[in-house]
Amino acid sequence: MENYHSDDYAAGCCACEDKTLEAATGLTCADKKNIFTRREQEVLGKIREASRLAGALKDEIRQTDERRREAALLELGHLRQIRGELEQERLAAAEERMRMLGHL
Repeated sequence: MENYHSDDYAAGCCACEDKTLEAATGLTCADKKNIFTRREQEVLGKIREASRLAGALKDEIRQTDERRREAALLELGHLRQIRGELEQERLAAAEERMRMLGHL
């Protein structure tokens, strides 16, 4: 990976205070921004599961009778609500990670 170095960033990898590679991990602070915390991983797993269920419901909606279709549409609406809540949690978890890294 090649780091972009401008005059603004001197010898560091970004504008933060962590200007060098971490000896223990070999990661720059830019690399650390791409590492998910356990909380983020859990939320992303829930988001993936909700997306998988929504996809299955959409298939069912296309292939089923009217009575089951209405129930599936209600369930899909509920999944969309859950997905919105999970997105808020994902953003909060990402902000928490950035705070732990000292970027906020």
